[in-house]
Amino acid sequence: MSIDTLINTANDAFAHKDEYHIASFVAQAMITKLVEVKEAITSTEGAEIHATSPEGKIVFTLEGKSQKSIGRRIDQLKIHTGLLNLSPVYHQYIDETPTNN
Repeated sequence: MSIDTLINTANDAFAHKDEYHIASFVAQAMITKLVEVKEAITSTEGAEIHATSPEGKIVFTLEGKSQKSIGRRIDQLKIHTGLLNLSPVYHQYIDETPTNN
């Protein structure tokens, strides 16, 4: 097991189990690498592409149980050689802790 896997596992252990996070992003891909960038995004856990332009812009969301889990996946995506720019647009946190009424 790699050190990165150990760190990620430890960080996940501290995530609140009743959290839900969703974040949206706009990416600019090289047109010649658009298919590869889209494949990298769609193969990422919790990712969904919502729009793509012929010029290489991609609008997508990531869902996860913690902000760190989303951050790790974005860190993995942003090093793709076909990605020119990646910008966060929105991040929402929902506390799903059951309440007693």
